[in-house]
Amino acid sequence: MQIRKGTADDLPEIRAISERTIELGCLVEDLDETTSIHARSVIEMAVDAFSASVQSDNHSVYVAARDDNLLGYVVAIHDAPEIRWIVVDPSAQGTGAGKALMIAALDALAERGVRSNVRLTVPAANERAKAFYRKFGFMVTGPINDQKVPMIEMQRAA
Repeated sequence: MQIRKGTADDLPEIRAISERTIELGCLVEDLDETTSIHARSVIEMAVDAFSASVQSDNHSVYVAARDDNLLGYVVAIHDAPEIRWIVVDPSAQGTGAGKALMIAALDALAERGVRSNVRLTVPAANERAKAFYRKFGFMVTGPINDQKVPMIEMQRAA
C-alpha cells in the first residue's frame, strides 16, 4: 500500500468510495428515504471538499492506494485544525489503510506545528470509527446539534 497526495484525477474513485461507504451503512445505520437523501448530499459534500482541498494551501489531502486502486482518502485542514474527511472503502477496512491515512494527516498537521487540539466529527452511532479514533488519542468532546444524522465531536489533546 502506498500513501500519496490526492489529485483532481482521483475524483471519480473518491466518489465511488464515498458511495460504497454510504451504501453499506458505514456512516449511518438505517437508510430510510430521508436519510438516503441526506446520504447523497454527504457524498456530494465529500467530493466537493476533496476537489477544493487538493487546490488549497490550507489543506493536506492524501489517498491510500494499492495497485493503482484507491482504498481511501483523508482531508486535513491546517488552520482549524481538523480532520475533515477520512473515508476507507468498506472492502479495504481492516487493511491498515485508515491507520496509514490518519498518520499521514496527523504528520502533515505536525509539520505545520499543530500537535494538539485537532478535531473531527463522527456519526454518533459509528462505534467502530470512534474506537479507531480513540487509538490516536481522540476523545469525545460532545454532540453536534442541528445535524440530520446525530454526530459527535472528538478532539485530540496531544
